[in-house]
Amino acid sequence: MGKIKIKKNDVWIDMTPMSDVMVLLLTFFMLSANFVKNEVVKVVTPSSQTMAKVPSSATLDITIDPEGRVLVATDKTVTMEKALEQMLKERETSLTPEQKKTFLTATQIGVPVKNLPQFLDMSHEEQVKVLKQTGIPTDSMATREDKMSEFQLWVKAMKNGYKEWYNDLTDAEKGEHANKLEICIKADKQTPYSSVKQVIAELQDINESRYKLVTQYKKLED
Repeated sequence: MGKIKIKKNDVWIDMTPMSDVMVLLLTFFMLSANFVKNEVVKVVTPSSQTMAKVPSSATLDITIDPEGRVLVATDKTVTMEKALEQMLKERETSLTPEQKKTFLTATQIGVPVKNLPQFLDMSHEEQVKVLKQTGIPTDSMATREDKMSEFQLWVKAMKNGYKEWYNDLTDAEKGEHANKLEICIKADKQTPYSSVKQVIAELQDINESRYKLVTQYKKLED
């Protein structure tokens, strides 16, 4: 008796739903991710065995390079804009609309306010060279007379700018954001202790005694 041959049919799988899910996931991660700005002046932080996560947003980052130069940055553009307005008024300096636009795209602030107009007219390559050779003045300890250094003015302007922006949010929007900027100090492992101590003293001088020291996590066995 002959064998009955069963006709084989090709298996076809509709991949359309899977591609839709992949596109939705990709869109979700793109919209919810916090993009890290490329810092001009980078430091190699020292090791530590304390593991506490630094906030991914709403931070005021203070960078101290190996030579003790100080730079500040924040991830909130609106905070930068409000702080800039306050600093220009404080230092009686003005910028053109184009210069302000260029400033808001910067990743770090590291020149005196009086030098901003000239600095913002430079090419990106020239700006990188200047940032690696200058820094924000931290001279309040040397010139008292109840005047604050530019570093202290920037810190207060950043904090006030963020607070002003936060207060303008609705109650629903406030739940999605931190209620204040967190100060994070990131120094290179070769930075002199005296430079870090001066920055901390400047912060304490304006009643900013809460901050995080950024380090690299090192396990006990390492």
